[in-house]
Amino acid sequence: MNTALQNDLLNCLKLIDPNWKIQDNKSDKDTNFIYKCNTLKECLDTISKKGADKQYALHRWYNYMTSIECENLFCTYGAVHEQDKCNHDVDIYINNIPFDVKVTVYPAKLSNRSYDLKTRSGKDEMIRWFYANQSQGARKQMVNRLYVVCDGTDQAECLKMKSDFSVLEAEISAFMNDALNSGVNQIQITDEGNVHNLLSDIIYISYN
Repeated sequence: MNTALQNDLLNCLKLIDPNWKIQDNKSDKDTNFIYKCNTLKECLDTISKKGADKQYALHRWYNYMTSIECENLFCTYGAVHEQDKCNHDVDIYINNIPFDVKVTVYPAKLSNRSYDLKTRSGKDEMIRWFYANQSQGARKQMVNRLYVVCDGTDQAECLKMKSDFSVLEAEISAFMNDALNSGVNQIQITDEGNVHNLLSDIIYISYN
């Protein structure tokens, strides 16, 4: 793990509100510069220069950089990176099968902890919920997906978990060991009358 990036992510956490608005296409377009910012300073300087929404841009930068590091962890333990960085459907390959990786938090809408992510049935129920409740428009995808779900005591702890790479590494390495030997969980998703046979699983991150 890059120590400088780790420090940047910790400092970014001090600047962002744990709760932020739902993503939309216009705000995404206005802050797409985050993909070219390798450091927090670069991101802050560009925000200032462009007069962009600081909270929105910092959240996106933090989420993007933590996702990249998570993808690197998958690849450390046997996955292969997608070479085309503009491919929005594929991040990594496991046994030559493409997957999109989503690093997310246990949804606030499910604050009653409806799904037990320590069980197969609970994970499958949440996977269906994620596909049904994903962002629409340009971000909607019905593709093989791996969800790294951070489950903290509040939104602030959930955000912190996204960059707690020692905990992430332990869970991702265990997942990859199973995936390489036994394959990834199969699930059937129905969306707008269409049936999709997908490979999808949840890597559950918790301090408990």
